Amino acid sequence: MKKKFVLVIAIILIAVTACVLLVGCAPKSPTDFLDKWLSSNSKSMKLGDTVISIYGNVAVSKSKVGNEEFVSYTELDGDNLNMYNGRNQNGKMVWSKSSMTMQEVKEMFHLEEDLKNISDIFKLQMEISPEEFKDFDKNFTKKDGVFVGNEDGEFKGTTIKLSAKEMVVTIGDGDKAVITTYTIGCDKISIPDEAKNA
Repeated sequence: MKKKFVLVIAIILIAVTACVLLVGCAPKSPTDFLDKWLSSNSKSMKLGDTVISIYGNVAVSKSKVGNEEFVSYTELDGDNLNMYNGRNQNGKMVWSKSSMTMQEVKEMFHLEEDLKNISDIFKLQMEISPEEFKDFDKNFTKKDGVFVGNEDGEFKGTTIKLSAKEMVVTIGDGDKAVITTYTIGCDKISIPDEAKNA
């Protein structure tokens, strides 16, 4: 009987510990989520018909404008930044490629510090910063699990849904709403041979 009691207590302790650990993984605010998202080596962002994914030191951007599809791969290979751009013309993908050194990238953006990885370049180009949400508690109210911009603030009409791996920011509503989805994690990115051979 004593062994069963100890076993039941152990199972309860394991269950409680697992619940606490799971709750601890969920971001508390967009600032917390963006910190985790920006530091992740595997992530994606979707805005309208454009999806940008980063896996290690390779990034891909896919977008559609009207009937045209565009694909752009960026690869950090040692001290070189290789770029492969594809455009769907008459049902066939036409590729071009270019390359520049990281020193050239540093000079182009007038940087004092070196860029260490693709995520650093992405942050620089997108100008994404957790600082945008530094006064988050003053500007948003949580309603039914969704953060809603206060009516009297600069984020009026903005909603933010958070989960452990995703943040969905919606500005406006209806057909004119702008929805941006940030996701931690993405599939491995492989650059097609036809792009590398362009």
